[in-house]
Amino acid sequence: MAKLGIYIVEDESLYANQLEMMVDELGYELMGITDNSDAAKKELEEMQPDLILMDVKVNGSMSGIDLAASLSFNANVIFITSFEDEATFNRAKETKPHAYITKPFDSKNLQRTIELVVGNLDQGSEWQEDKIFEKSLFIKNRQHLEKIDIEDIIYLEVEDRYSTVYTSFGKKYVLRMSLGDVQQKLPEQYFMRIHRKYTVNLKAIKSINVQDNMISIGETEIPISRTHKEELLQKLEWLQ
Repeated sequence: MAKLGIYIVEDESLYANQLEMMVDELGYELMGITDNSDAAKKELEEMQPDLILMDVKVNGSMSGIDLAASLSFNANVIFITSFEDEATFNRAKETKPHAYITKPFDSKNLQRTIELVVGNLDQGSEWQEDKIFEKSLFIKNRQHLEKIDIEDIIYLEVEDRYSTVYTSFGKKYVLRMSLGDVQQKLPEQYFMRIHRKYTVNLKAIKSINVQDNMISIGETEIPISRTHKEELLQKLEWLQ
């Protein structure tokens, strides 16, 4: 299972190093770090990290506040600043950040802020249900959201109104969505519904029994419906 990904935008090396060490100590994945808003803009749009630690004043053509406001995805931001004036705070507040830290800060304060934000990502209305994004999905497990990379899914099986997600690292998860809803959000070039109960990752298929209409994924055999067999063979040929 993938770690929670954090990206840092900070132009003071002392604080950048402190933030980087804290992300590592907390066991999260550092997806990137830069002191420049223009470089950050390009990488953030591509990576879409789970959390951004953003200095208000950074190098580049945009401030941290303007950068946060310009992002095309729903970014979770913690602003970090040495400014305490009301105008800066109000501008930052307009982007609806998850927290606001004033420099200088100590490691304990930073750690608690990050942990509180990460722990509360699933408390807002938009995080009450399982979520599927372009490259990952978040599955609600008790009070936590567990992140799974789409590429780690080998197949899904429908069970009533839920779907069970099977992964390449041997764990399975119950996804509170119908297989039809899930299918619409998975990349169609790699995932295909081959049976009323199963959708598979085409790259995970090890063998096909065309006589018995079965495929093998690891140690598991999954049936192929007759109506989907020809389409499956065509897609597999296209992947080669």
